Amino acid sequence: MRHPGFVRPGAAAPAPSTDVAGIAACPEPKDLEGLVDLPKGWSLGSVECAEGWAAASPVGTTTTVGDGWCLFQFIGKGWMYRGEGSGYDRKDLGIEGSAPFGIS
Repeated sequence: MRHPGFVRPGAAAPAPSTDVAGIAACPEPKDLEGLVDLPKGWSLGSVECAEGWAAASPVGTTTTVGDGWCLFQFIGKGWMYRGEGSGYDRKDLGIEGSAPFGIS
């Protein structure tokens, strides 16, 4: 997996549309896959979003699902890979509401 905060040069995801609050609309998995190094045959499953953050679980070709989330943050005009883990503290991410990938 790619190190948190790195964006593959020349492979930034397309700029997403924004909702009425100016926060990025939830991207499609294919929009985020170019930002993270996935093992051969793996892709990102459905994307869950909350307040400018997006997370997707890696899925293998044999329907194996990863046990964690790849986390992305909307920065300026695009998404940036921030890391992977099994859950994230919403307060640490600045999320006030609920988040499907949050552990508290």
